[in-house]
Amino acid sequence: MADPVAEKVISTLASVKRIPAEKITLETNLQELGIDSLDVFTLLFELENAFKISIPDDDVRSIRTVNDVVEGIKKIQAASPPDASVGSPTPAN
Repeated sequence: MADPVAEKVISTLASVKRIPAEKITLETNLQELGIDSLDVFTLLFELENAFKISIPDDDVRSIRTVNDVVEGIKKIQAASPPDASVGSPTPAN
């Protein structure tokens, strides 16, 4: 798999559920993995830290598959402006 976002989501999901990453594909339904409400919060916390993003609660309700998670993260990343303080040649006053 050449998609770094998908790879990180799958590896995070595998870690949270303690299952081999090879058993998870983009088409995998989260219910099939036995994801319960506590797992959802754990997974979101891990993904928010891994990608340095904030996932709105409203977005969580529409997530059904691993691909939904990947696409949601990509949408959040595309909508958030790059961190202006990183690599900025002038100090912020």
